[in-house]
Order: sequence, then C-alpha cells, then structure tokens
Amino acid sequence: MNVSQLMTSSSPTSPNDSPKEPTRRERRRQETIERILDAAMRLMAEQGYEAFTIARLAGDLNYAVGALYRYFKGKDAILAALQLRVVDQIGVDFRTAAAEADALIAREGDLGEADAVLLRVLCAIGVYESLIERQPTHFKLLGLSLGDPRELLAHEVVDMGILPPLRKLLGHVAEQVQAASKVGALEEGDAFRRVVVLWGSVQGVMQLDKLRRFDAELAGQAMTADVVRGLLVGWGADGSRIGELQRRAAGVLEKLSRETLLDPVAAEA
Repeated sequence: MNVSQLMTSSSPTSPNDSPKEPTRRERRRQETIERILDAAMRLMAEQGYEAFTIARLAGDLNYAVGALYRYFKGKDAILAALQLRVVDQIGVDFRTAAAEADALIAREGDLGEADAVLLRVLCAIGVYESLIERQPTHFKLLGLSLGDPRELLAHEVVDMGILPPLRKLLGHVAEQVQAASKVGALEEGDAFRRVVVLWGSVQGVMQLDKLRRFDAELAGQAMTADVVRGLLVGWGADGSRIGELQRRAAGVLEKLSRETLLDPVAAEA
C-alpha cells in the first residue's frame, strides 16, 4: 500500500509497467501532494481533528476547495496518508534504535544473552513510547484511528492505509520478543499477541500523559515503565534485571531523540 492508492489517480497503471523516471508533470504533482500533507499536518497539530476540514485546508493553502480533490479523494484519504508518513518514520526509528542497542551491547560487553535480547525488546517498545515527546504531532495522528474510541476514519481507509504497515512494524517488535523466548528470557508464548498487548497498553497509558500537569507522578512515561515491567515479568522476565535494562534502554532512546529531526509543527508552536 502506498499514498497513491489514497489519492485521485491521474492515469491508470498496469501491473506489468516497469518503474520509469517521473516526468516533470509527475514531479510537480508529487510536490503539490507533499505541500498539501505538510499543511494538513500543521492544521491537525494547531487546531485538532475537529477543525480539520477540506475547506479549512484549502484556505490555508490558498487553493480552491475543488483543487484538493484532484489529489486526494477526501479528508479520510489525507489523514490516512499522514498516518502512513508516521508509520514510515517509526520504521526508520526502529532501525536506528536497534543499531544503537547493538552498539551499546557490544561496547559495554557486560550483558548476558537474556539481558541483551530484553534490552532490544525495551528499545523497540521505547521507540513508540517516546514518540509523544519526540514527535507529538505524529503521536496524535497515529492515535486518531487507533487510540480514540470514536470511529473517526472509514474502515476501508484504515484497512488500506494504516493497518498493513503498522502490522509490519509490530512484527519487528514481535521478532525481538520471540528471540527473548528462544533464549529463555521470557516464557514461550504467542509473540505477536504479546506485542499487541504491550502496544495497546502503552498506547492507553500514554493517553493519560495530560494528567501530569495536575500530578507529576501521573506522567505517562513513568506509568508506561511500570506497565512494561509488569507485563514482561508476567511473561517470565527476571524482575530484578528489568529496572537496569530500562535505564540502559532510556540512554539509547535519549540518543535517538537527539538524532531525530524535531517535529516541524511542534517546533513552530
């Protein structure tokens, strides 16, 4: 699935067509699409979902409303394209964090096999958990269809636009969880199911981060650490080691935060 499936196609393509260098017209079209998505990202961050309308977006871009429909089929298609952007970036972050975790394991040299695989699990979970601090607009967008109890996006758009690539990302974390089971760091179990439970639990707790302005002890990240620790111990992890491994994972994620480009919308706020 790619963004073009969510847009109004300018010309049909055949499955047998080989990749070709984009024409000047096609490049201009893609530039316009990216401009629309950038503006939509800003509008979502500044005004929220309720204020996001095709008319408002067209006004921000100084476009006629009808012009936007040349590029996207509607509001849901724009939101799905933005979510695809987010998932793509999380994939990059996963790879960056995994490489840094491996470098730390090799550099420090004091972690046994079980600790090493659990550190990789914690770093993978932390990539998503840290999104609320690193790129809050991305976190809000991903939570639109997955963390909000209201049915905000049409089923077909969610299915086509977000679930397949998201499933692939969760599969990456599941590989780490499965590796932990193989070396005895966790008990045997359905790795993908565990990851969905982990991800859903983290998503839920992160939604409570807004409470930290009333009570610092209710900060989402602190409660997320408790949830992750409890789940991993429940699946057989050594509880005496989780705290230390979470501390080391936090160092990996801190470096990721420094290397990740600032959320352009958050930077403008």
